[in-house]
Amino acid sequence: MADLEVKSVTVKYKKHIAIKNASLEANEGEIIGFIGADGAGKSSLMYAIAGIIRFSGEIKYKNTIYHSPKETQKIKRDIGFMPQGIGLVLYGSLSVMEHLNFFADLHGVKKDDKFKNYIEKLLHMAGLSKFTNRVASNLSGGMMQKLSLICTLLHRPKLLILDEPTTGVDPLSRIELWEILSEIRKEGAIILVSTAYMQEAAKMDRVMLFDDAQIIASGTTKELTNSITDYTYTLSPCHDKKCISFNKFTYSIDKLDATLAKPTLEGLFFVNALKKDKILPTIEIHERENKIKIPKIIMQAKKITKRFGTFVANDSIDMELKKGEILGLLGANGAGKTTFIKMLLGLYKIDNGELILLGKSIKSGKDRQELKSKIGYVSQHFALYKDMTVRENLLYFANMHKIHIDTALNRIKLYSSELGFKSYLDYMPRELPLGVNQRFSIASALLHEPVILFLDEPTSGVDTIARAQFWKIIHLLKEKWNITILITTHYMSEAEYCDRIVLLKQGKKIADDSVENLYKTYPHAKTFEDIFLDLYRYDR
Repeated sequence: MADLEVKSVTVKYKKHIAIKNASLEANEGEIIGFIGADGAGKSSLMYAIAGIIRFSGEIKYKNTIYHSPKETQKIKRDIGFMPQGIGLVLYGSLSVMEHLNFFADLHGVKKDDKFKNYIEKLLHMAGLSKFTNRVASNLSGGMMQKLSLICTLLHRPKLLILDEPTTGVDPLSRIELWEILSEIRKEGAIILVSTAYMQEAAKMDRVMLFDDAQIIASGTTKELTNSITDYTYTLSPCHDKKCISFNKFTYSIDKLDATLAKPTLEGLFFVNALKKDKILPTIEIHERENKIKIPKIIMQAKKITKRFGTFVANDSIDMELKKGEILGLLGANGAGKTTFIKMLLGLYKIDNGELILLGKSIKSGKDRQELKSKIGYVSQHFALYKDMTVRENLLYFANMHKIHIDTALNRIKLYSSELGFKSYLDYMPRELPLGVNQRFSIASALLHEPVILFLDEPTSGVDTIARAQFWKIIHLLKEKWNITILITTHYMSEAEYCDRIVLLKQGKKIADDSVENLYKTYPHAKTFEDIFLDLYRYDR
């Protein structure tokens, strides 16, 4: 008999079925992974197991059987739950240490020396040891995520449920997170983790694949990847065959005249889509309406510096943004990426240095306003108005940029069709899958036809197929509009899709080169994540 038994659990929101007849078992010391597309039912099942929402079916944990949130009260002390969403459980006005004390009191944790040592360990794992007095509203998205996680771990839960805990978290911190989870596993905890990082899923004892509100496959990583061996090829042309290509692989149900490749968990998403005859939105980008001459160097940052009190967030950074280039801005959480972007956007005043846009030095408030009119921006949180429909949001952003209503309506019609969200125009943002929200956010940033597009972790928490579509959009924009695209990401595999990489570390630039040259500098590296870890591991 398993320590955790989930039997035929179904969750409904009015008439919508979020998860249907889900069953699974887990034992002490096991880590079970949940993977699947946005809206596939992973979060709903986690909420049911955590005893937060109503469900039909039965869940048994140890000797306690429950069928509703009320019946879970007797085991609440054993459950730790971290919901999906950056900073969702945090309070903007509380500091890091105040959060830890608050959650410790909430769970009745005894604050003895053992507790203090555990807090120090968690803070080090999260890279927050130097930021204990900083309020949550001033933390980066990744730092918020790590603070949320360690607050969940404070009372050492025996049934730990983590809904995409590493979304927006850098690779080194993810490694340290998994070291913590490994220790908690040794203490006999059952850990359920959903993730969009397939490298993480490969570390789990068993993986559940979700699709269309059901668990459609489960097994070890080897068992699941072996199931798609016959459909996975090296990158190949499809000709008339029905197939999908992404990240050096081509997937096809029909046999191709090509070399079979060793499959990865990422391939499960594409093969499942092909088997279910799902048609992915056709992504297109037309030429921009306003033809303008774009110089070779669009923007220059010359030794720009930003301070918050005595803290130096960015220290004398030099950078050029070139026409028709995709630049990846990488770095650990708190390295200064978002602060740097906000200076480039004109949202933060530059304390030292000079910013030049299209050959003009940006100094006055008027200059900063002009700067904003040349830039498109998608923030970490997809800054959309939740009480307005997609169409209303787009019209609002068009009005902000003083775009004539006829032009705005034509562009909304064009972009919604080209980016595959036309059928969602009258939906509220909260009703959309994350991947659709992502494409809609990109459209809002393109309405005024900028010469630079800034994307701050746009793929965090987005499923594999949505990420593939996103990168198709980015490369088409580069090709058709010839603009500069600056993107931050914690998916190190995405560095491979950039023309150039800039790495920040503790507010300073430590690398600025092409991906090809960085691999030459680090010949032992099998992936770009190896390069990233080499640059960070020895000076935390």
